[in-house]
Amino acid sequence: MKMLHLADLHIGMENYGRVDPATGMHTRLLDYLARLDEAIDVGLEADVDLVLIAGDVYKNRTPNPTHQREFARRIRRLRQAGLPVVILIGNHDVSPAAGRAHSIEIFDTLAVEGVTIADRAKLHAIDTRAGPVQLITLPWVTRHSLLTKDELRLASLLEVET
Repeated sequence: MKMLHLADLHIGMENYGRVDPATGMHTRLLDYLARLDEAIDVGLEADVDLVLIAGDVYKNRTPNPTHQREFARRIRRLRQAGLPVVILIGNHDVSPAAGRAHSIEIFDTLAVEGVTIADRAKLHAIDTRAGPVQLITLPWVTRHSLLTKDELRLASLLEVET
């Protein structure tokens, strides 16, 4: 079993650089996307069986539509190659408030076949061309989610964080 493991993509990091007049996108964004494309190329050339993106897809919790579109294009490329994709929620991806959608929830909402969004602790059974694999995912744990646990509900913040 071969896995392409990616993490901390931080799509949308646009410090330094300028807007590229040919594309209308920031040159730093283009750099990030080019490196992501390179990583995908390496994975496809190595004939990987699964792609795991371990959090922090975007630089912040509210990515703009261009960042979302560009990430979705890469997910579509992986799916067109027949690769299952598992995306784990990182601290940059979590919802800014309870009950609000997180930054990559759209893939779950649209039920994109072959894309698993791991936004809670869970055992996932993923079918790959090399056979089934089981992944236990533990996304970024927020203080709010910890405070909903009975044993921590009355704990001090220091107790929760340790």
